Amino acid sequence: MESTQHERATILSRYFSEIRNYPLLSKEQEQSLADRLRRGCKNAMHELVKSNLSFVVKVASEYRNLGLPFEDLLNEGNIGLIEAANRYDAGKGTKFITYAIWWIRKSILKALSEHSSLVRVPTYQMKKVREIRDAESSLRRSLGRKPAREEISQRLERSLSKIDQVLQFSLREMSLDDKVGKERDTSIADFLVDDNSASPEDDLIRREANSLVTEAMAHLSDQEREVLRHRFGMAGGPALTLKDIGEIMSISRERVRQIECQAKLRLRKIFARRRIVKAPPKRPFPTRGAGRRIRFSG
Repeated sequence: MESTQHERATILSRYFSEIRNYPLLSKEQEQSLADRLRRGCKNAMHELVKSNLSFVVKVASEYRNLGLPFEDLLNEGNIGLIEAANRYDAGKGTKFITYAIWWIRKSILKALSEHSSLVRVPTYQMKKVREIRDAESSLRRSLGRKPAREEISQRLERSLSKIDQVLQFSLREMSLDDKVGKERDTSIADFLVDDNSASPEDDLIRREANSLVTEAMAHLSDQEREVLRHRFGMAGGPALTLKDIGEIMSISRERVRQIECQAKLRLRKIFARRRIVKAPPKRPFPTRGAGRRIRFSG
């Protein structure tokens, strides 16, 4: 981890050293490059962008610790700078960087709102968060301590409810395995579990088993199917005893038992044949659920 941070710091240091070598342009030079750019000169755009990369660093620094690495903020700011270069019209008399600042901020704020958290935070809310952070930082320097919410509210001339509403947007990444609660012994994932919902895995296994049984039942006689449906509640009703089934079908209890045993035996043979046909040859590891038996209790 420390090695990775050191490498990132080294790369940034080299980048800063490189862009410091690009000279700032005068207004006349910017106008000349803008004219060449309109005529399709790509080198003109490269010169215009390179000479203003240091301004991107200044703008990106304002948005540190809001959910994206500084390198990403620089990349997004540079994209905004390139967009500004393509749109710049020197004929309006505006200095390029004055025009480009808006595009740089727009690109950075858009990236923050889309990528800094799993829940997308609108750009206008990101601006409000930034304003509160700036006010908090300014008050901390002047007071020598962390300011209270009331003091931030007074500085921005906003109600406490508005401040709290903006601060509810958490820009810190959290893991579902993070421990929360009074004792810090329960993960966030445990609170998200819906105990009333079936496990997707269990539901899949159940549906596969029901599909196999339904397919196999088609090979039984009508009498065998009727006995099994009543015996195991497969018709949607409760599971019935042998005596109850005999009364419904007008046969003896013993005859119901014989039909049940005969039907189970036939189903086992059908399942056994199915496993033999579908088993892949020379597979090094068995597929999960392969050879699953559906057992009928007597």
